[in-house]
Amino acid sequence: MPTATPGTAGWVRERPLEGKSGIVTGAGTGIGRAIALRLAELGANVGLGYWHSQATAEDAARRVRAFGRQALLLPGDVGVEDEVRRIVRLAEDGFGSVDFLVNNAGGAGGAESDNPVYSANFSDWNRLLSSNLSSAFLTTRYVSPIMIRQRSGRIVNISSICGLTGDCGPAYCAAKAGMLGLTRHSAVALAPHVQVNAILPGFVDSQPHDMERVGRITPGRRIGHPEEIADLASYLITTPQSFLTGTCIVMDGGVTSGIIGKTMDWPDSKGQEGW
Repeated sequence: MPTATPGTAGWVRERPLEGKSGIVTGAGTGIGRAIALRLAELGANVGLGYWHSQATAEDAARRVRAFGRQALLLPGDVGVEDEVRRIVRLAEDGFGSVDFLVNNAGGAGGAESDNPVYSANFSDWNRLLSSNLSSAFLTTRYVSPIMIRQRSGRIVNISSICGLTGDCGPAYCAAKAGMLGLTRHSAVALAPHVQVNAILPGFVDSQPHDMERVGRITPGRRIGHPEEIADLASYLITTPQSFLTGTCIVMDGGVTSGIIGKTMDWPDSKGQEGW
């Protein structure tokens, strides 16, 4: 079996996405950009959705074309229904099909969005649910009829470990948890021809992090890389395993497995009571 190293597609012997096309939202930077480039490397034509990151999206499009693939720039706010309808139409008209969708658009929203629920701002709540959760619903809503007609398609939702924990602002936690429910519903509703899965990244170096804290709570003592998330996303899109659907895969270096042991001061075992 071929082996892989972080940031490579070494486990792929050929271009399994030759002739396939699709959309990656939030493709201008970070994880979305890495996924778009990985899919192009594997033979896909890629529609690059973005909102504020025009320069980096244009650079990503140039890199997609350098692989000999088609690239479509798809600017717009994917939290707005009319814009999503337009983006999907542009992709279908430009490529002739939409074989995959990666819902990566969104973000944590900055320091003001980290306020606890008793002091959170309702406008921040609505904004983050729109950009992280409504966006995934809308793109799935308008791409899935195309995939149903084609009788094939793959959808990958990029959630977060904050969808499992409470270690982020309330809106971001709720939105990322909501993506898991959307993933499971979509996997059931779109079966058997469309597979829908989610990835829950942990700390990834596409965003600023408190590295001392990351080192304290991550068993692997390191941060993740966008290319590692891209490897998993591309696997979910290219795998011939039709039985793999409705799955929410944590990719966090062991953070959610070891967080209690890493952050708590456990009592010793000399006669002290337990829980």
